[in-house]
Amino acid sequence: MLSVRWDKPVLVGDNLIFGPLEAHKFMMSGWPNIKDREFAIAESTILAALDGRKTPDEAREKFEAALKSAQLN
Repeated sequence: MLSVRWDKPVLVGDNLIFGPLEAHKFMMSGWPNIKDREFAIAESTILAALDGRKTPDEAREKFEAALKSAQLN
């Protein structure tokens, strides 16, 4: 499931995030120091999508919610 891509990338600043693996990499290296509940939910859902326990669409939804909560989009 590591190569799963979303139908439409998520825009974060000047970056396009194409799938759960890229989203997780961004969350680990490009995220501000403040990590809230939405961040934790998104990270958990993304990891679950990467190993097939959740769908990529669920991961995208939670990633976008975390971006909104952190005011990154």
